[in-house]
Amino acid sequence: MSLYWAVPEDPGQLKAGTSRLHDAAKAVRERAESADLSHAARASLRADAERILELQEIVPLMQGRTVAFFRCSQLDLEEAAIAPGWVRDRVEVDATPYIRPLLAVLDESHRYAVVVVDREHGRLFDFYLGQLEAEDREDGRALRKPNFAEGDKEHGVRNKAEELAKRHYRKTAAALQRFVDETSTDLVVVGGHEDTVPAFLDLLPNDLRKKVVGTFVADPHTLTPAVARDLAQPAVDEYERREEEQLVAQAMERVATGGLGAEGLEWCLFAVDALAVERLLIQADAAAPGWVCDSCGWLGLEGGVCPVDGHPTRQTADVIDDGAAKVLEASGHVEHVWADTPLREHTVAALLRFPVPRPALETPPG
Repeated sequence: MSLYWAVPEDPGQLKAGTSRLHDAAKAVRERAESADLSHAARASLRADAERILELQEIVPLMQGRTVAFFRCSQLDLEEAAIAPGWVRDRVEVDATPYIRPLLAVLDESHRYAVVVVDREHGRLFDFYLGQLEAEDREDGRALRKPNFAEGDKEHGVRNKAEELAKRHYRKTAAALQRFVDETSTDLVVVGGHEDTVPAFLDLLPNDLRKKVVGTFVADPHTLTPAVARDLAQPAVDEYERREEEQLVAQAMERVATGGLGAEGLEWCLFAVDALAVERLLIQADAAAPGWVCDSCGWLGLEGGVCPVDGHPTRQTADVIDDGAAKVLEASGHVEHVWADTPLREHTVAALLRFPVPRPALETPPG
């Protein structure tokens, strides 16, 4: 039994969230009455349904998060994970855990740093999976009123103020560089006053500047971690969509030129079975029924007898989920695509390690 339950952040919606949890438990109990299940399987699902209801106890701790809960009483298996933000509620009963929603969350979860600077202060926030991991501060000395002098003295004071500001920016940039190196941070977003952001960017080393995916205007003195995250998130989301578009374009180009690419569910399942997939691209929220051989791991769209070892196959509600799990087991990568790309026409595509011919019965588009 695999459960995804989004706990509302708004206290006024918690009752509705608890009601959805009861609906999920009811669905599992109804599945337990299926005549095609063994007595042991039915008893296991009934116990799983009761365990689901016990999740109500953690509601106050989980507001605004999604609980991913996997359980099989018969196998004495229970695992849980917490995902930030909203994931669509669903409950699945199958022979294997349903993991794609978790994979989609991980796809969207680049570790990113938010650095907010003015002429005297610098604040660094580290975010991963939507949560604040660390916070640091860099302070420099500035001349608060660089124009107080008269005549020739004013020029010197202004120069001194600019030099102190640059020294502070360099110190903050050095702290950011150390942090990025130590944590393997993927992305950087820079915030601050309208005049300080470009001045700070000009002093960043080239390799660090390449990690900057966006900027925003804010007052460092009043900025909270939550507001910093909300202001930075649009730039991170835009980067994600660009990355998805580039990966899909790369896969489509490889298919068009006869390179290491595949498109469409049947062809990609062939590649998954051959352990040829380096990166599997899945249209977000897409699902497709299929068949699995539990003996050798073969995946296909038609069931009956496994074409590899002759064992009986079982039906699965989402063969794309089984394919994603198999790609990960083979040290590949899975990318869920939310951007509007040509992948919508094919559902899945793949970047391959080695060539896998298009299935003979599949007609190329066009």
